[in-house]
Amino acid sequence: MAILETLPNQIRGQLQQEPVFSAKTDLLHNGHFGEQWTVITEQEVAVWESGGALLRSLRLDQVTEARSVNGVGGGMLLADTGSGPVVIARYTAALSAMFGFAAKLLTAMAKGEERPAVSEKEFPRYCPSCDNPLSEGTQVCPVCKSSGKAIARMLKYAKPYKLQMAGAGILLVLTTLIELIPPYLTKIMIDDVLQPKNAGQSLLMVVIGLGVTALLLSVMQTVRGLIGVWVGSKLMGDLRKDIYSALMRLSLAFFDRRQTSQFIGRVNSDSEAMRQFMTDGVIWVSGETLRVIAIFVIMFGLDWKLTLFALLPMPFMVTVSMKLWPKIGRRWYQQWRAIFRLNVLVGDSLQGIRVVKAFGQEATEMSRYAEANREVVRNNIRIEGMWQGMFPLFAFIAGLGTLMIWYFGGQSVLKDELQLGTLMALIAYLTMLFGPLQWVSQMINWASNALSAADRVFEIMDTPSEVPEVREPAAIGTIRGEVEFQKVTYGYEKHHPVIKDVNLQVKAGEMIGLVGHSGAGKSTFINMICRFYDTDEGAILIDGVDLRRISQSDLRKQIGVVLQETFLFDGTIAENIAYSKPDATPEEIMRAAKIANAHDFIVRLPDGYDTRVGERGHRLSGGEKQRVSIARAIIHDPRILILDEATASVDTETERQIQEAITRLVKGRTTFAIAHRLSTLRNADRLVVLERGKIVEVGTHEELLSQKGAYHKLVEAQQELSKIKGVESA
Repeated sequence: MAILETLPNQIRGQLQQEPVFSAKTDLLHNGHFGEQWTVITEQEVAVWESGGALLRSLRLDQVTEARSVNGVGGGMLLADTGSGPVVIARYTAALSAMFGFAAKLLTAMAKGEERPAVSEKEFPRYCPSCDNPLSEGTQVCPVCKSSGKAIARMLKYAKPYKLQMAGAGILLVLTTLIELIPPYLTKIMIDDVLQPKNAGQSLLMVVIGLGVTALLLSVMQTVRGLIGVWVGSKLMGDLRKDIYSALMRLSLAFFDRRQTSQFIGRVNSDSEAMRQFMTDGVIWVSGETLRVIAIFVIMFGLDWKLTLFALLPMPFMVTVSMKLWPKIGRRWYQQWRAIFRLNVLVGDSLQGIRVVKAFGQEATEMSRYAEANREVVRNNIRIEGMWQGMFPLFAFIAGLGTLMIWYFGGQSVLKDELQLGTLMALIAYLTMLFGPLQWVSQMINWASNALSAADRVFEIMDTPSEVPEVREPAAIGTIRGEVEFQKVTYGYEKHHPVIKDVNLQVKAGEMIGLVGHSGAGKSTFINMICRFYDTDEGAILIDGVDLRRISQSDLRKQIGVVLQETFLFDGTIAENIAYSKPDATPEEIMRAAKIANAHDFIVRLPDGYDTRVGERGHRLSGGEKQRVSIARAIIHDPRILILDEATASVDTETERQIQEAITRLVKGRTTFAIAHRLSTLRNADRLVVLERGKIVEVGTHEELLSQKGAYHKLVEAQQELSKIKGVESA
């Protein structure tokens, strides 16, 4: 059993025994907010102050049962004793799961029963830097995350396209400068050309200048847009590729602890948000910054006094925008959490749609979805409402500057102190200036969304695999298939081993049958051979070489797997059979199908081997999918074969055909087989009986029956079950 939270040294130094459980509460005994530590050892449960003072303790031999009592906003951990219940700890609702587990643990220890397994998924996680709670589905702390580092890392993706982006930047500079020409030409037209004393030739030149300016703007914007589309598409492709590659690199343990539906959004939506920021956002900010600087220079050159009047509202707008930044960032984070929960709910409901309909729970699922959807809607209203409220305010404030120029500038024109064209140019430039300033809040909104997306994407990329690839792999060539377990211990949760101190030697070409009750560790056993997980203790050797020294690609090339839950991809039958060998010839595919007893039913299909199987192979029956899966393993030609309940859930005739195919498949290969029906393992060279993760018996079918041990009991239990079924069918 593991310590869930690291104890302060002041407490640990006073303990007489190693803690079995320790957790920090967030309420004091009187219900006020504060920190205390609940510690369970083999002899007692005690509560300590963080500074090391013991507040109260209770011997386990005094406890008859423990329970967690949850109320509104919090709860209590109670221990029942001979003299009545004792309050051990108080906590808020956020810690209910943790202290619910503590109650189960205390009860099991007090009664001498098997202790419960603790799941890391059920307990609150905290940022190691600031101790802020982390949300479900992410390790990113919204308080500690660095926006600057995220931006710098995002921009690295633009490095391969620096020439194209430099070209787009040059066009942006030219476009921005050309956009400033029309207001000045308008000033010249009003002040100089449209005067009775001037000739029409000057008017024609100014109009031609305006037309040429408009044409240049159109051409440059088109070219810049095409460059943006090209670079944006490339960036999007690079991001998606890296995210997907990172997901493929991660171990099964990573996905065991997470809902896989969340990653669809990270691959698609999050990468798009980052792409928009890098291609559109950065260019837009750069262009608008250059525009603002140029407008300032021109306006001060035309009339610096009126310019100062016009810019009076600007400090207020900038201050408000900067204050909005952290608030919008937090709201985008809350929205992502709400969407994450919604996606998980949809994924679970659709994957389990048969169960939903079988139990008539459509209304319940719709109710759950409606509640999660309401949360998304509420967050969206808060985000968009803030933006929709600020934009009109900014527009009004910007309008005040324009009104000031109209009033004071108009007075100057009436007094002949200022030309009308200059006033019109100032107003035009002011409109161009306040345009980007009004959109500052939208830019913040945009950047906050992109940065939140970047944090989630880079979290995946930075997550190390729990099954790391060896740097200098051993050269194994074609293996013989000898497998040895040396004191192997493993648990999906490190403190609750599923496989315990297992020792086993398997000769090349030997067939091993794995039997035992559900939960005995059979599937974990074969997962360890495939190196889906690494051992916590001990080692697994293939031909005398530790699995961890073998390249994963080399290992998987020599291991074939046939699972009970057959997964087929949405492609043709031929593509699924050749999945492990994409360059297989039609003859090789057909030969594998014949060995797997699949050829006959395939050729009866309208499109034969080109028949599409549909998503997860739903167009084929269970037995047909299983035989395609066996053909897939045959064409892989593995030296070690894994059969996990390969004949479960099929009828007798289909089982016979599958058994015939398996008999052909196992010849000359080291085979590990798990079977629902023990009779199917009669021909195994040896049977390995597992109980609670330990090997309790090893031998042939006849040897184990004669021992009258665990295997004999399993056979008797199955025979009794067969008799009951026979009576029921009669």
